Amino acid sequence: MAGGKLSARQKMINMMYLVLTALLALNVSKEILKAFHLMEVSFNKANANVDKKNVSILKALAEQAKNRPEEVQPYYERALKVKEASGEFVKYIEELKKALIERTEGRKEPKEGEEVGQTELTEADNIELHANYLFKNPDDKKAKELTDKVNSTRDKLLGLLKDGGGVKIDASDKAKIEAYTNLKTAYDKTNYSGWAEMYFEHSPLAGVITMLTKIQNDCRNTEADIIEVLAKNIDKDKITFDRLEAKVIPNSTAVQVGSEYRAEVILVASNTKSDNPVIVGGRALPMEEGKGIYTARPSNQGVFSWSGSIEVKSPTGTKSYPFKQEYQAFEGGATISADAMNVLYIALDNPVSISVSGYSPNDIIATMSNGSLSRAKTGWVAKVTAPNPAGAVISVSVKMPDGSTRKMGEKKYRIKSVPKPESMFGTLESGPAPAAALLAQNTIRAVLPNFVFEGVTFTVTSYNALYVPKRGNAEAVAGSGAAVTAQLKSFITRAKKGDKVLVDDIQAVGPGGIKKRLAPIAITIQ
Repeated sequence: MAGGKLSARQKMINMMYLVLTALLALNVSKEILKAFHLMEVSFNKANANVDKKNVSILKALAEQAKNRPEEVQPYYERALKVKEASGEFVKYIEELKKALIERTEGRKEPKEGEEVGQTELTEADNIELHANYLFKNPDDKKAKELTDKVNSTRDKLLGLLKDGGGVKIDASDKAKIEAYTNLKTAYDKTNYSGWAEMYFEHSPLAGVITMLTKIQNDCRNTEADIIEVLAKNIDKDKITFDRLEAKVIPNSTAVQVGSEYRAEVILVASNTKSDNPVIVGGRALPMEEGKGIYTARPSNQGVFSWSGSIEVKSPTGTKSYPFKQEYQAFEGGATISADAMNVLYIALDNPVSISVSGYSPNDIIATMSNGSLSRAKTGWVAKVTAPNPAGAVISVSVKMPDGSTRKMGEKKYRIKSVPKPESMFGTLESGPAPAAALLAQNTIRAVLPNFVFEGVTFTVTSYNALYVPKRGNAEAVAGSGAAVTAQLKSFITRAKKGDKVLVDDIQAVGPGGIKKRLAPIAITIQ
């Protein structure tokens, strides 16, 4: 029952559905099931948009029926019957979906920001359940019932386009709707199982629910087309409504970069044969039956605003009806990354980059478990004070325009201690060295070679040294702080080839008061 003039708008979605259905023959993967769910959500949003538009037109018709009852009331009553017939069908499909879902474990619990009843199905890959429900009963009762309901609803809606009772419909308008709702071959009552089997018997539950939601969407679109035809046929030559509003109905307010953003700009209950131009950016939009069609293809992410006006001609001049709309282009969810790998180090200021596509940094709210998170001049700083096998989780939400918050993502990090520094005798490591080289050194050092953080330092606070000559008794000296003591240098001054200098019990302190006992240094005089 999809509307002909809406088929172009939904061609991409319908093609995606066919592609996903074809892929099922190869593999029922999580990605395909996820794609079906995203399409279901998209169809539900489209249904809400179409229903909102229909309510606006019916409201305008109701007001006009009060002022011009003889002319408008018959069309208004016919439009109410159209909405009633469509509503009954949509309700029937909704009950069918509910019956199928209730035979499984239902839907997953909604996460923050998700609507109840719009989450993924728990048994999205189930193929047997709906096949049994629709086909494995006497005479395929449910499959036949569904097909008959589609046929009877189509016939009922087309029947409401007939002349009579004060309603007269232009023949060309009737022909257009009859042309794109002529689905008797696909929905032939004597061949219902072929159609039903094609879409429902060998698809997973996620695909079946999505297809049923699409059928609801088709019905709502047909309802919208017929109501618009009724509204425009009240008076073909002039605008008769005393209340006019510019309406912008986008297919979505958020699109992925590279995808098409599309919106219908209409004057509610206007004459589709009028030449009222829709102006955006100083140019007239292409028209489809009285509606200006605006398209854009963003090349980068962000929030984009656009505005214009509908110029309505009348005997007294031209009146302008302005409108304004915006949409968001996005590439993905929250981006969270640790600037020093996927690790947070105890006692350090760990720099973390956090951003959300399309949102200002001021709108971002970030929290962290097992630690603390604070804003810095160039990003965020994460701090942890103790080891934790559970790690730390950074969660990101954003403030929405209406004041609410929506969770956008989270990421888990490991918690590690800063590695133990290496000990050095000035610039010398353990091994052979000339006495002159030792005398040139002034401090015992603690170094962190190749550590991911720059500027992280440890300071030696004490050590014990031992001079061991090849002949004679060993002599010891204790150092307080990192400086090489005068007594130790005097030992080295009289050292001979083969003598040893040992530095042991080296104590060092680092960031946050971290204390480390370093490995000893052993140097043989050359």
